[in-house]
Amino acid sequence: MSDIFRKALMEDAARINVPQMTWKQVKQGHRRARGKADWKRRLLVYASAAALVIIVIGGLGFVSPVMSKALQKVPIIGELYWSDNPKLSQYASEPDLSVTDKGITFSVQKIYYDGKRLNMLYAIQVPEGYIPAPDVQLKILLDIDNKVQLNGKPLWDYSGFKILGASSTDSLVSKNMYGGYLSYHLASDQTIPQDSVLTIPVKQIGMVKGDWTLSVPVSGTAINSGAETMFPQNASTSYDGMTLTVSKVIKGPVYTDITMQLRQGLRADGKPVSKTSLLEDFGLPMEFRILDTNHQVIKLSSPKVNDQHFKEVGNEKIWDFTIECKTPSSDVKAIVIEPILMVLYEKGVTEGNCPTMPQLAVTVPLN
Repeated sequence: MSDIFRKALMEDAARINVPQMTWKQVKQGHRRARGKADWKRRLLVYASAAALVIIVIGGLGFVSPVMSKALQKVPIIGELYWSDNPKLSQYASEPDLSVTDKGITFSVQKIYYDGKRLNMLYAIQVPEGYIPAPDVQLKILLDIDNKVQLNGKPLWDYSGFKILGASSTDSLVSKNMYGGYLSYHLASDQTIPQDSVLTIPVKQIGMVKGDWTLSVPVSGTAINSGAETMFPQNASTSYDGMTLTVSKVIKGPVYTDITMQLRQGLRADGKPVSKTSLLEDFGLPMEFRILDTNHQVIKLSSPKVNDQHFKEVGNEKIWDFTIECKTPSSDVKAIVIEPILMVLYEKGVTEGNCPTMPQLAVTVPLN
């Protein structure tokens, strides 16, 4: 039975198309389309692996407290959601906290917090006979993005901390076990506590109402103590009336944050000096990819652009922003940040992938 289940999942995963960033995706203005496609593929692949481990538990139905404790030591949830970043799991804390109400157990398995990023893995055990919600929109068991608090202050725009993004999802990993992921990215232009208490007020799981509230201590002190801050000299490239500059690099054990600026000169009539047309409909008119000094793509997840700010000063347009990427291995002494132009899709004119701009690439030292 497990072989059949695994084969079906693997066949489904193989049918999922995971394209590179295309013109049509750019037109939609959805910067994370590729990441979500990758995530879907990984979820199916690791779900099949998880099924092999816990198919027996799924067949038994009810998960006993002893089995529950043993199951928490199996990194199924982490494999599902953190498989592409082993360091994230390595530096995460394991609070081993859980609460049970109405026969449902909610537990926090791992938390990563560095003062800017908060990632949490959780598990939900449901009793035998649990019936999922019929509405597909309600099948995600937890809807807590805008309810979680840090030191009593909501992690949500306009009512608490300023965040750049939040996401949550969960999925069935066995007959009676759901695994979930919750993440936040906090804006850097605010005071964020390094040591705090995370409060997760859960009042409903699926269609069942109850109280599964948990308070979890979190700290970014240990992680940030291992971070290295650099201010690279002459990390700037100019081409076609544009200049791309790196002013600061914070290299942590898990993530690296690179502070950058893009400048575009303007003529007296206010039009750009450059011949290259920049699409400004979605904010910063570029995405980026990370290369090594031999201009080969480093196998990191797609870098994220954060903390965007735009201004027009005198005869220049200026974009300030930060790039976040996974920290490369210690043998990588420098990386090259290469722009990818954002261009609107036009049928019959702009087909294929968005063009890279190697002439404006910047080399960034990491030590």
